[in-house]
Amino acid sequence: MFQEYLKRSDVNEFILNIRSSEKYFQKELGHFEKYPFYISKELALYIFYDALFLYKVIIDDAYLFDGYLEQIKTLYRKINQFDQLIEGIHKLIGKMVSLYLNISDIDSYESREKILSHIYNCYIQNGYFLHGFNGSYSLSILENGFDPENYENCYSDFVKVRDIFSKYNVSDIIEKDFSDKRVTFTDDFVMSCIYSSYSPMFYSSFLENSEYFGNRKDGYIIDDYSLSIYGLKKYMSDNLFQEDDRKFVLNTVKKEWDLLHRANKNISILLVKRKVISHKELFLTDFLNDDSPIYDVVDRLLNSKYSVVYDKKKILLEDIDIISLNSYYKKDESNNISFSPEDEYYEYKEKEVNQEFLDVYGKISIFLILGSLLIIFGVLFTIFMILRGM
Repeated sequence: MFQEYLKRSDVNEFILNIRSSEKYFQKELGHFEKYPFYISKELALYIFYDALFLYKVIIDDAYLFDGYLEQIKTLYRKINQFDQLIEGIHKLIGKMVSLYLNISDIDSYESREKILSHIYNCYIQNGYFLHGFNGSYSLSILENGFDPENYENCYSDFVKVRDIFSKYNVSDIIEKDFSDKRVTFTDDFVMSCIYSSYSPMFYSSFLENSEYFGNRKDGYIIDDYSLSIYGLKKYMSDNLFQEDDRKFVLNTVKKEWDLLHRANKNISILLVKRKVISHKELFLTDFLNDDSPIYDVVDRLLNSKYSVVYDKKKILLEDIDIISLNSYYKKDESNNISFSPEDEYYEYKEKEVNQEFLDVYGKISIFLILGSLLIIFGVLFTIFMILRGM
Protein backbone atom coordinates (compact mmCIF):
# COMPACT_ATOMS: atom_id res chain seq x y z
CA MET A 1 0.00 0.00 0.00
CA PHE A 2 2.73 2.48 0.90
CA GLN A 3 5.79 0.29 0.57
CA GLU A 4 7.61 2.91 -1.49
CA TYR A 5 7.69 5.16 1.57
CA LEU A 6 8.66 2.39 3.98
CA LYS A 7 11.62 1.50 1.77
CA ARG A 8 13.12 4.97 2.11
CA SER A 9 16.24 5.14 4.28
CA ASP A 10 15.10 8.36 6.02
CA VAL A 11 11.76 6.78 6.93
CA ASN A 12 13.45 3.65 8.29
CA GLU A 13 15.91 5.76 10.25
CA PHE A 14 13.05 7.63 11.91
CA ILE A 15 11.22 4.38 12.65
CA LEU A 16 14.34 3.05 14.38
CA ASN A 17 14.55 6.26 16.39
CA ILE A 18 10.91 5.95 17.46
CA ARG A 19 11.34 2.32 18.49
CA SER A 20 14.50 2.87 20.51
CA SER A 21 14.20 6.38 22.01
CA GLU A 22 12.09 7.05 25.09
CA LYS A 23 11.60 10.70 24.13
CA TYR A 24 9.23 9.57 21.37
CA PHE A 25 6.92 7.39 23.45
CA GLN A 26 7.00 9.11 26.83
CA LYS A 27 4.00 11.28 26.02
CA GLU A 28 0.65 11.75 27.74
CA LEU A 29 -1.87 9.15 26.59
CA GLY A 30 -4.85 11.51 26.31
CA HIS A 31 -8.00 9.63 25.22
CA PHE A 32 -5.97 6.44 24.76
CA GLU A 33 -6.02 5.94 28.55
CA LYS A 34 -9.48 4.36 28.26
CA TYR A 35 -8.14 1.57 26.03
CA PRO A 36 -6.45 -1.05 28.23
CA PHE A 37 -4.34 -2.48 25.42
CA TYR A 38 -2.80 0.73 24.21
CA ILE A 39 0.85 1.09 25.20
CA SER A 40 2.70 4.33 24.65
CA LYS A 41 5.69 2.61 23.04
CA GLU A 42 3.42 1.14 20.39
CA LEU A 43 1.38 4.31 19.95
CA ALA A 44 4.39 6.38 18.94
CA LEU A 45 5.17 4.00 16.09
CA TYR A 46 1.60 3.29 14.99
CA ILE A 47 0.71 7.00 14.85
CA PHE A 48 3.64 7.43 12.47
CA TYR A 49 2.31 4.58 10.33
CA ASP A 50 -1.04 6.41 10.34
CA ALA A 51 0.72 9.58 9.14
CA LEU A 52 2.22 7.63 6.22
CA PHE A 53 -1.16 6.08 5.43
CA LEU A 54 -2.89 9.47 5.37
CA TYR A 55 -0.22 10.89 3.08
CA LYS A 56 -0.44 7.93 0.69
CA VAL A 57 -4.23 7.98 0.42
CA ILE A 58 -4.74 11.76 0.29
CA ILE A 59 -1.62 13.20 -1.37
CA ASP A 60 0.88 10.56 -2.56
CA ASP A 61 3.31 13.08 -4.06
CA ALA A 62 6.95 11.99 -3.86
CA TYR A 63 8.17 15.56 -4.45
CA LEU A 64 6.37 16.93 -1.38
CA PHE A 65 7.15 13.98 0.89
CA ASP A 66 10.56 15.22 2.09
CA GLY A 67 9.00 18.33 3.58
CA TYR A 68 6.15 16.31 5.07
CA LEU A 69 8.55 13.92 6.82
CA GLU A 70 10.61 16.76 8.28
CA GLN A 71 7.46 18.41 9.65
CA ILE A 72 6.37 15.07 11.18
CA LYS A 73 9.74 14.80 12.93
CA THR A 74 9.28 18.31 14.32
CA LEU A 75 5.82 17.43 15.65
CA TYR A 76 7.22 14.34 17.40
CA ARG A 77 9.93 16.42 19.04
CA LYS A 78 7.76 19.29 20.20
CA ILE A 79 4.40 17.74 21.18
CA ASN A 80 4.11 15.83 24.44
CA GLN A 81 0.61 14.32 24.16
CA PHE A 82 -0.54 11.72 21.65
CA ASP A 83 -3.92 13.37 21.03
CA GLN A 84 -2.21 16.65 20.18
CA LEU A 85 0.31 14.81 18.01
CA ILE A 86 -2.52 13.31 15.95
CA GLU A 87 -4.20 16.72 15.69
CA GLY A 88 -0.91 18.22 14.50
CA ILE A 89 -0.56 15.52 11.81
CA HIS A 90 -4.13 16.15 10.61
CA LYS A 91 -3.53 19.87 10.29
CA LEU A 92 -0.25 19.19 8.51
CA ILE A 93 -2.15 17.04 6.00
CA GLY A 94 -4.40 20.05 5.36
CA LYS A 95 -1.37 22.26 4.70
CA MET A 96 0.18 19.66 2.38
CA VAL A 97 -3.08 19.43 0.41
CA SER A 98 -3.06 23.20 -0.06
CA LEU A 99 0.50 22.90 -1.42
CA TYR A 100 -0.46 19.93 -3.60
CA LEU A 101 -3.39 21.90 -5.06
CA ASN A 102 -1.26 25.05 -5.33
CA ILE A 103 -3.64 27.06 -3.14
CA SER A 104 -2.20 30.17 -1.51
CA ASP A 105 -5.35 31.89 -0.26
CA ILE A 106 -6.76 29.34 2.17
CA ASP A 107 -9.35 31.72 3.64
CA SER A 108 -11.64 32.04 0.62
CA TYR A 109 -14.67 29.76 0.43
CA GLU A 110 -13.51 28.39 -2.92
CA SER A 111 -10.13 27.39 -1.47
CA ARG A 112 -11.73 25.81 1.59
CA GLU A 113 -14.08 23.88 -0.68
CA LYS A 114 -11.20 22.60 -2.84
CA ILE A 115 -9.14 21.46 0.17
CA LEU A 116 -12.01 19.78 2.01
CA SER A 117 -13.44 18.22 -1.16
CA HIS A 118 -10.07 16.73 -2.07
CA ILE A 119 -9.63 15.17 1.39
CA TYR A 120 -13.24 13.98 1.51
CA ASN A 121 -13.09 12.36 -1.93
CA CYS A 122 -9.73 10.64 -1.32
CA TYR A 123 -10.12 9.63 2.33
CA ILE A 124 -13.88 9.20 2.77
CA GLN A 125 -15.59 8.39 -0.54
CA ASN A 126 -12.70 6.45 -2.07
CA GLY A 127 -10.97 5.55 1.19
CA TYR A 128 -10.80 2.34 3.18
CA PHE A 129 -12.11 0.45 6.12
CA LEU A 130 -9.50 -1.58 7.96
CA HIS A 131 -9.44 -4.91 9.74
CA GLY A 132 -6.41 -5.75 11.88
CA PHE A 133 -5.85 -9.50 11.93
CA ASN A 134 -3.27 -12.15 12.71
CA GLY A 135 -0.87 -12.53 9.79
CA SER A 136 -1.21 -16.33 9.78
CA TYR A 137 -4.45 -15.84 7.83
CA SER A 138 -2.84 -13.76 5.06
CA LEU A 139 -2.18 -16.60 2.63
CA SER A 140 -5.73 -17.94 2.94
CA ILE A 141 -7.20 -14.47 2.38
CA LEU A 142 -5.02 -13.84 -0.67
CA GLU A 143 -6.10 -17.18 -2.14
CA ASN A 144 -9.80 -17.18 -1.30
CA GLY A 145 -10.83 -13.64 -0.40
CA PHE A 146 -12.02 -12.67 3.07
CA ASP A 147 -14.69 -15.01 4.39
CA PRO A 148 -15.48 -14.68 8.12
CA GLU A 149 -17.51 -17.90 8.01
CA ASN A 150 -14.43 -19.92 7.08
CA TYR A 151 -11.89 -18.42 9.48
CA GLU A 152 -9.83 -21.34 10.81
CA ASN A 153 -10.09 -21.23 14.57
CA CYS A 154 -10.55 -23.19 17.82
CA TYR A 155 -13.84 -21.57 18.81
CA SER A 156 -15.62 -24.82 19.73
CA ASP A 157 -12.78 -25.78 22.07
CA PHE A 158 -12.85 -22.39 23.75
CA VAL A 159 -16.57 -22.81 24.38
CA LYS A 160 -15.58 -25.93 26.35
CA VAL A 161 -12.81 -23.98 28.12
CA ARG A 162 -15.40 -21.45 29.24
CA ASP A 163 -17.61 -24.31 30.49
CA ILE A 164 -14.69 -25.76 32.44
CA PHE A 165 -14.07 -22.45 34.21
CA SER A 166 -17.79 -22.23 34.99
CA LYS A 167 -17.41 -25.47 36.97
CA TYR A 168 -15.04 -23.54 39.23
CA ASN A 169 -17.42 -20.58 39.58
CA VAL A 170 -15.76 -18.36 36.95
CA SER A 171 -18.31 -17.36 34.31
CA ASP A 172 -16.69 -14.34 32.65
CA ILE A 173 -13.26 -15.69 31.72
CA ILE A 174 -13.84 -15.41 27.94
CA GLU A 175 -16.02 -12.53 26.79
CA LYS A 176 -16.90 -13.46 23.23
CA ASP A 177 -20.00 -14.69 21.46
CA PHE A 178 -18.53 -17.51 19.40
CA SER A 179 -21.77 -17.91 17.44
CA ASP A 180 -21.48 -14.37 16.05
CA LYS A 181 -19.61 -14.60 12.74
CA ARG A 182 -19.31 -10.84 12.25
CA VAL A 183 -15.90 -9.20 12.18
CA THR A 184 -15.10 -5.61 13.07
CA PHE A 185 -13.80 -2.96 10.70
CA THR A 186 -12.61 0.53 11.53
CA ASP A 187 -11.16 3.55 9.75
CA ASP A 188 -8.84 4.25 12.69
CA PHE A 189 -5.43 3.11 11.46
CA VAL A 190 -3.86 3.13 14.93
CA MET A 191 -6.65 0.96 16.32
CA SER A 192 -6.23 -1.53 13.48
CA CYS A 193 -2.49 -1.81 14.25
CA ILE A 194 -3.18 -2.45 17.92
CA TYR A 195 -5.91 -4.96 17.19
CA SER A 196 -3.62 -6.86 14.82
CA SER A 197 -0.89 -6.98 17.49
CA TYR A 198 -3.23 -8.62 20.01
CA SER A 199 -5.42 -10.54 17.55
CA PRO A 200 -7.51 -12.44 18.23
CA MET A 201 -8.46 -10.20 21.12
CA PHE A 202 -10.47 -12.82 23.00
CA TYR A 203 -7.36 -15.04 23.14
CA SER A 204 -4.82 -12.43 24.27
CA SER A 205 -7.35 -11.06 26.78
CA PHE A 206 -7.85 -14.55 28.17
CA LEU A 207 -4.12 -15.19 28.61
CA GLU A 208 -3.46 -11.79 30.16
CA ASN A 209 -6.51 -11.64 32.43
CA SER A 210 -5.20 -9.58 35.34
CA GLU A 211 -8.25 -10.24 37.54
CA TYR A 212 -7.72 -14.00 37.69
CA PHE A 213 -4.18 -14.62 36.49
CA GLY A 214 -2.30 -11.81 38.20
CA ASN A 215 -0.48 -8.84 36.71
CA ARG A 216 -0.40 -8.59 32.94
CA LYS A 217 3.02 -9.65 31.63
CA ASP A 218 2.69 -9.01 27.88
CA GLY A 219 3.86 -12.52 27.06
CA TYR A 220 1.56 -12.63 24.03
CA ILE A 221 2.84 -9.45 22.44
CA ILE A 222 6.49 -10.56 22.72
CA ASP A 223 5.71 -14.14 21.58
CA ASP A 224 6.79 -15.77 24.83
CA TYR A 225 4.57 -18.82 25.28
CA SER A 226 5.87 -19.81 28.72
CA LEU A 227 5.33 -16.29 30.01
CA SER A 228 1.87 -16.16 28.43
CA ILE A 229 0.55 -19.26 30.19
CA TYR A 230 2.35 -18.79 33.53
CA GLY A 231 -0.56 -17.03 35.24
CA LEU A 232 -3.11 -19.45 33.78
CA LYS A 233 -1.21 -22.53 34.97
CA LYS A 234 -0.71 -21.07 38.44
CA TYR A 235 -4.39 -20.16 38.72
CA MET A 236 -5.56 -23.65 37.79
CA SER A 237 -3.09 -25.20 40.20
CA ASP A 238 -4.04 -22.88 43.07
CA ASN A 239 -7.75 -23.53 42.47
CA LEU A 240 -7.36 -27.33 42.29
CA PHE A 241 -8.55 -27.86 38.71
CA GLN A 242 -8.97 -31.55 37.92
CA GLU A 243 -6.18 -32.99 35.80
CA ASP A 244 -8.42 -33.63 32.76
CA ASP A 245 -9.76 -30.07 32.90
CA ARG A 246 -6.31 -28.60 33.26
CA LYS A 247 -4.95 -30.61 30.32
CA PHE A 248 -7.86 -29.69 28.04
CA VAL A 249 -7.43 -25.96 28.77
CA LEU A 250 -3.67 -26.03 28.17
CA ASN A 251 -4.01 -28.18 25.02
CA THR A 252 -6.57 -25.75 23.61
CA VAL A 253 -4.39 -22.75 24.41
CA LYS A 254 -1.38 -24.43 22.76
CA LYS A 255 -3.38 -25.42 19.67
CA GLU A 256 -4.56 -21.82 19.20
CA TRP A 257 -1.01 -20.53 19.80
CA ASP A 258 0.39 -22.82 17.10
CA LEU A 259 -2.40 -21.82 14.73
CA LEU A 260 -1.59 -18.13 15.20
CA HIS A 261 2.15 -18.58 14.79
CA ARG A 262 2.24 -20.32 11.43
CA ALA A 263 3.80 -17.19 9.95
CA ASN A 264 6.14 -14.49 11.21
CA LYS A 265 4.26 -12.12 13.46
CA ASN A 266 3.76 -8.71 11.84
CA ILE A 267 1.07 -6.07 11.90
CA SER A 268 -1.37 -7.32 9.25
CA ILE A 269 -4.16 -5.04 8.06
CA LEU A 270 -6.90 -5.84 5.60
CA LEU A 271 -7.94 -2.80 3.53
CA VAL A 272 -11.39 -2.77 1.96
CA LYS A 273 -12.91 0.10 -0.02
CA ARG A 274 -15.58 1.89 2.03
CA LYS A 275 -18.21 1.26 -0.62
CA VAL A 276 -17.94 -2.49 0.09
CA ILE A 277 -18.82 -2.19 3.80
CA SER A 278 -22.27 -0.99 4.88
CA HIS A 279 -21.96 2.10 7.06
CA LYS A 280 -23.52 5.45 7.85
CA GLU A 281 -22.20 8.10 5.49
CA LEU A 282 -20.44 11.32 6.43
CA PHE A 283 -21.57 14.30 4.35
CA LEU A 284 -19.20 16.87 2.92
CA THR A 285 -21.69 19.71 3.54
CA ASP A 286 -21.34 19.17 7.32
CA PHE A 287 -17.72 20.25 7.01
CA LEU A 288 -18.10 22.91 4.32
CA ASN A 289 -20.62 24.71 6.55
CA ASP A 290 -18.20 24.75 9.48
CA ASP A 291 -16.71 28.26 9.68
CA SER A 292 -13.87 27.25 12.01
CA PRO A 293 -10.28 27.76 10.78
CA ILE A 294 -9.73 25.52 7.77
CA TYR A 295 -7.11 23.25 9.35
CA ASP A 296 -9.33 22.74 12.41
CA VAL A 297 -12.06 21.55 10.05
CA VAL A 298 -9.57 19.20 8.36
CA ASP A 299 -8.73 17.75 11.79
CA ARG A 300 -12.43 17.23 12.52
CA LEU A 301 -12.93 15.53 9.15
CA LEU A 302 -9.97 13.17 9.60
CA ASN A 303 -10.89 12.55 13.22
CA SER A 304 -14.46 11.47 12.39
CA LYS A 305 -13.65 7.84 13.07
CA TYR A 306 -15.78 4.76 12.78
CA SER A 307 -14.25 2.83 15.66
CA VAL A 308 -16.36 -0.27 15.03
CA VAL A 309 -18.23 -1.28 11.88
CA TYR A 310 -19.55 -4.86 11.72
CA ASP A 311 -19.73 -7.00 8.61
CA LYS A 312 -19.91 -10.74 7.99
CA LYS A 313 -20.28 -11.13 4.24
CA LYS A 314 -17.56 -12.57 2.07
CA ILE A 315 -15.34 -9.93 0.44
CA LEU A 316 -13.94 -10.72 -2.99
CA LEU A 317 -10.22 -10.71 -3.64
CA GLU A 318 -10.43 -7.78 -6.06
CA ASP A 319 -11.82 -5.60 -3.26
CA ILE A 320 -8.98 -6.44 -0.86
CA ASP A 321 -5.50 -5.13 -0.17
CA ILE A 322 -3.24 -6.31 2.66
CA ILE A 323 -0.39 -4.39 4.23
CA SER A 324 2.22 -5.82 6.59
CA LEU A 325 4.17 -3.67 9.06
CA ASN A 326 6.70 -4.26 11.80
CA SER A 327 5.38 -3.95 15.34
CA TYR A 328 7.14 -2.06 18.11
CA TYR A 329 8.35 -5.36 19.59
CA LYS A 330 9.71 -6.87 16.38
CA LYS A 331 13.43 -7.51 16.56
CA ASP A 332 15.77 -6.48 13.79
CA GLU A 333 17.63 -9.77 13.41
CA SER A 334 20.04 -8.41 10.81
CA ASN A 335 21.48 -5.94 13.26
CA ASN A 336 20.91 -8.01 16.41
CA ILE A 337 18.90 -5.16 17.90
CA SER A 338 16.20 -5.80 20.48
CA PHE A 339 13.61 -3.11 21.02
CA SER A 340 12.46 -4.41 24.37
CA PRO A 341 13.65 -2.01 27.10
CA GLU A 342 13.99 -4.99 29.43
CA ASP A 343 16.31 -6.73 26.96
CA GLU A 344 18.36 -3.57 26.61
CA TYR A 345 18.62 -3.31 30.40
CA TYR A 346 19.82 -6.87 30.83
CA GLU A 347 22.19 -6.60 27.89
CA TYR A 348 23.67 -3.52 29.53
CA LYS A 349 23.89 -5.23 32.92
CA GLU A 350 25.56 -8.24 31.32
CA LYS A 351 28.18 -6.02 29.73
CA GLU A 352 28.62 -4.22 33.03
CA VAL A 353 29.14 -7.48 34.93
CA ASN A 354 31.53 -8.77 32.29
CA GLN A 355 33.55 -5.58 32.51
CA GLU A 356 33.66 -5.81 36.29
CA PHE A 357 34.85 -9.40 35.95
CA LEU A 358 37.56 -8.33 33.54
CA ASP A 359 38.61 -5.52 35.85
CA VAL A 360 38.78 -7.82 38.85
CA TYR A 361 40.45 -10.55 36.83
CA GLY A 362 43.02 -8.05 35.68
CA LYS A 363 43.75 -6.99 39.23
CA ILE A 364 44.00 -10.62 40.36
CA SER A 365 46.34 -11.41 37.47
CA ILE A 366 48.73 -8.65 38.55
CA PHE A 367 48.76 -9.94 42.13
CA LEU A 368 49.36 -13.49 40.88
CA ILE A 369 52.31 -12.36 38.78
CA LEU A 370 53.81 -10.39 41.67
CA GLY A 371 53.29 -13.34 44.01
CA SER A 372 54.90 -15.72 41.56
CA LEU A 373 57.91 -13.44 41.15
CA LEU A 374 58.34 -13.21 44.91
CA ILE A 375 58.15 -17.00 45.25
CA ILE A 376 60.73 -17.49 42.49
CA PHE A 377 62.96 -14.86 44.07
CA GLY A 378 62.65 -16.64 47.44
CA VAL A 379 63.54 -20.02 45.94
CA LEU A 380 66.59 -18.59 44.14
CA PHE A 381 67.69 -16.77 47.28
CA THR A 382 67.44 -20.02 49.29
CA ILE A 383 69.50 -21.98 46.72
CA PHE A 384 72.07 -19.20 46.69
CA MET A 385 72.41 -19.29 50.47
CA ILE A 386 72.75 -23.09 50.48
CA LEU A 387 75.53 -22.92 47.93
CA ARG A 388 77.31 -20.33 50.10
CA GLY A 389 77.20 -22.84 52.95
CA MET A 390 75.02 -20.78 55.15
